[in-house]
Amino acid sequence: MLIGSDAVSGSARIGARWRPFGGAGRPPWVTGRVRALREAEDDAQTVLAFQLTGLATHAIDPAEVVWVIDLAPGEGERAWRVLKALSGRAPRGAPIRYMVCCADAEHCARLAAHPLLKPLISAGSLCLDREGRGTPAHIVRNPIVVLAHEGLSSMAQGFYAAHAGELLEAWSDGRGGMEWRAPTQRDGVMRLLSAYRQSIDHAAFTLPRGAMDRLSALLRASSGRMLLRASDQGAMDIAQIRAGVLDFERRDRPPHVEDHALRVNFEALARWHRAHGASVHQSQRDDEGRVLHIALHDVAGGRLQECLPEVLGLPHPDDHVQWLLAMRALSAASAAQCLALLHAQAGDPRALAVLSRHIREAGPSLEGAALIQWRDMLAYCSAQHYPHGDGAGECDGMPALIADLAMHLHAPSSSRTDVASCPRVPDGDSSA
Repeated sequence: MLIGSDAVSGSARIGARWRPFGGAGRPPWVTGRVRALREAEDDAQTVLAFQLTGLATHAIDPAEVVWVIDLAPGEGERAWRVLKALSGRAPRGAPIRYMVCCADAEHCARLAAHPLLKPLISAGSLCLDREGRGTPAHIVRNPIVVLAHEGLSSMAQGFYAAHAGELLEAWSDGRGGMEWRAPTQRDGVMRLLSAYRQSIDHAAFTLPRGAMDRLSALLRASSGRMLLRASDQGAMDIAQIRAGVLDFERRDRPPHVEDHALRVNFEALARWHRAHGASVHQSQRDDEGRVLHIALHDVAGGRLQECLPEVLGLPHPDDHVQWLLAMRALSAASAAQCLALLHAQAGDPRALAVLSRHIREAGPSLEGAALIQWRDMLAYCSAQHYPHGDGAGECDGMPALIADLAMHLHAPSSSRTDVASCPRVPDGDSSA
């Protein structure tokens, strides 16, 4: 975006209806959706590494709860998968409670009614933050883990521009009208923008003010001990901001990139974390991909950072999505190759849907051990399916798809009641 000399024209027309521009346009049950099963597996591995380090270094009291707080739970699939993965791996002591931050009463009711979440809620391992405050109602005695996949962009953001050494803030009338004004606030998080006055000109950018407020509250609640694992569309350095990556009006953005929310200024967020003494690590596969943002806060002399090598060694979330895209691009694949790919993706129903056309072609030729292996794999994929509502999820219709594939493979269709008899699929190499 080019900001001209008339950028602040009309600023005198300040009415009560005008509010700072920003916020998200995605429905809360879509925001934070799981795009690949192994994304949630990596979140579970992050929680486990954090917990084991905390127990080993005595930073975590095994008699107290370790909270995992999800700022963008979507339809609850991530919560279900993380708790499912941790149920067989987490050590004794330090019980884990997973709290999902509901955007509103409708979102809360939707999650509370989901058949796979009801048992977790009844057992107390899954807690619904009905007011969306993001902090547990109880006193937090252990360090916390915060997951924020698309959670930062879903909160209120400011939209700004640097022009001839001056900062301008975008304001909206809520009906599509927007105008630029000089910011009235200069203190607090606004000080993070001072670095852009001279380093950036004629470029627009965001500031995740809502996310900073929420993270500040979480830091206070956890006595300054927190591990944040977030991913979102955004920019992580000054060069990207100069290039207009944070400008929501860009016209050269590829058609597959979602523009329902402002992109996150991870460059400013990293400086905010470091100002609070945190260790920050960020990575991004390309300018149009998500930024993986890891921030660890600890008290002076604390040793929670010992979990970072394992946490940072996990794949980037976009790697898992690229796996699925690569499978979609296959012109041909044998039954054995499809089975190997499904093992590598831990029986992800999304991968099964992508490979289904190849499986149908190979089905009639299977027999013996191969047929047994495929029967077991279909049962496992069925057990891994998380049903979505209103046709919004990528895996909806999965029971019908599995029944159809079973028919092509001359195997009985699997059902969710067979979960107990499903074999464990060996872990694949998701770091590719």
